[in-house]
Amino acid sequence: MALEIEGSNPSVHPKSVHPGRPVRRTDLTSNASRSPRMSRRPRAFLFLSLLVIVLAAGIALAFGCGGGSSNQEAESAVAKLLQVGQSPGTTNEVLIDKSPADLPDGLPEYPGSKLIGSTITTSGGAEGLGVLRETGDPVDKVYAFYEQALDTDPWEIQISSFPAETAGLQFVNINDSNMAGAVVIQSSGDDDSGSLIFTSIQKAIEAPTSEPFKLEPSKPLPRGWPGQVPLYPNATITGTAWGRSVGAGEWQISFLAETTLTDVIDFYRTELTSAGFVVTDEPPQGEASVLSFKNELTPEIWNGAISAQAFADDPAYALGTIQLSISSAAATQPSGTPTP
Repeated sequence: MALEIEGSNPSVHPKSVHPGRPVRRTDLTSNASRSPRMSRRPRAFLFLSLLVIVLAAGIALAFGCGGGSSNQEAESAVAKLLQVGQSPGTTNEVLIDKSPADLPDGLPEYPGSKLIGSTITTSGGAEGLGVLRETGDPVDKVYAFYEQALDTDPWEIQISSFPAETAGLQFVNINDSNMAGAVVIQSSGDDDSGSLIFTSIQKAIEAPTSEPFKLEPSKPLPRGWPGQVPLYPNATITGTAWGRSVGAGEWQISFLAETTLTDVIDFYRTELTSAGFVVTDEPPQGEASVLSFKNELTPEIWNGAISAQAFADDPAYALGTIQLSISSAAATQPSGTPTP
């Protein structure tokens, strides 16, 4: 079942919720804070094939329109496309026929390939540099080159994959724990005679100045949210999701409340038990306390889970997530099995 997202960024779509299973903190809450955190080793770009397509489309537009101001318009258009799904405060710069000035020295470059353009993306404490090149050689030959070149000091391959027409490698710099990268190689034409090569590097930059946490206005409850499951009093909804399929519906909300995680869990244990749900205290998930609840109602079956934990950016708040699914009893019967 695909969830429809309300009030959230396309890049933070949650996975399909499965109430009744242990709950982990979801990305739906990512917009609640404006103070990003960097892991020790930045993650390489995960959706590079999409960036290749977007950037190549913008470059093609630029060449198709000529040069000069048309190139500037194309750069602006691609920069705006790259903003889709990114967190607020992210900046994108697109360069046509140019490489980023601070591209790391010694980064392998496919021999004889032509530079098409590049991107510079800055978000919080990380900078992403991307370079698009083109060659007349096939994907398998280009892939073989990078498998060798990116496993030579100071580079080390962590993942190498060539499942079909598109090859990909993720690598790190063994001398710099704050630098990681990836290469995506895909055919540039229908005859498989040429290849597009997109190389990305992500690295930590100077940590941004922390800003005081500011609570944003609450989002509305997702469409069709059942009133039998209440929202914590005076809570601010930070993210929502909902989805539907034949005979079933799923919902998820994340919220912040100026209280403790214990109060959140106690509130829902009391309210849901009073409403006739069977409530179970689940094992903690990291720093989160978790409740599951269910209620088999004719002709519906309800399953849900609630997690609560201290909010890292302001300990005065608790961060809560509620996941719920409702399905008809008939929909849960195995095919060919008569309903009792």
